[in-house]
Amino acid sequence: MQSVRPIDFDDSDLAWESGYRGKLIYSGEGCFLIATKVPSGAEGPATHIHRSDQIYYVIEGEITIRLGSEVMTASPNSVIFIPAGVPHHNWNAGNVDEVHLEILAPGGLPMGRPLAEPTDSTDAGGLPYYVRSTDESRFTGIPGVEGMTVDRLVTRDSGSLHVGLYLADIPVGAGGPALHIHEFDQFYMVLEGTLSVEVGFEKYVVEPNHLVVLPAGVPHRQWNEGSVRERHVAILAPHPEAPSSPEKPWDTLVSLKRELRPSRTRLEQKNR
Repeated sequence: MQSVRPIDFDDSDLAWESGYRGKLIYSGEGCFLIATKVPSGAEGPATHIHRSDQIYYVIEGEITIRLGSEVMTASPNSVIFIPAGVPHHNWNAGNVDEVHLEILAPGGLPMGRPLAEPTDSTDAGGLPYYVRSTDESRFTGIPGVEGMTVDRLVTRDSGSLHVGLYLADIPVGAGGPALHIHEFDQFYMVLEGTLSVEVGFEKYVVEPNHLVVLPAGVPHRQWNEGSVRERHVAILAPHPEAPSSPEKPWDTLVSLKRELRPSRTRLEQKNR
């Protein structure tokens, strides 16, 4: 498994003459993750719907999007939540490239069903779509973790039953929980600074525009040993049904030990 994956728009799965680029960076039962670049004046696919919920996290530029019959804009460090079945269409009305991360959850596709289905409808059916910007006043700590704070942008409370999205901030010298595992898949998209991540016995120093893939049950920890603060998008798929608690925490602490195989004796080596 490739634990750290770069965002490389030169190796895109979807490329249009307008310069629109889409790169599938993860595909699983919990979600699909797609990195998308939309140049100035370019448009995304014509109005369509998905059978999964969709989230855009805007990294650069500004996105204009029609959700149902309403046109909205989202700037960097904003999310757009699009419930399954809401007709939508996005474009870049600005003068710089727009880059965003797309999450479709749950993942997987029934046999023969496309990822997107075109529609002429503009009826959102009363579903709770929204645009939400990060707010420095909303960053809060994590129980038992010193220094790291998060802004919970997409949660079950905001209508997302299949995936959660947090913006995490780690000051220099701070970090997340000790080595632990989850019952859900988790992903980090680094935005600022560098993030040191231990996955099993391997350590990575992850730079911006790279995705860290942490399947359920994989031991990991993260910390900031750089010289500036680090920020990353954290994605949880599926989103846990209940908040983390002492009785049932999201993080289960673990320890790892390398097993050393005894070396063969000279007689065993000779008889091989």
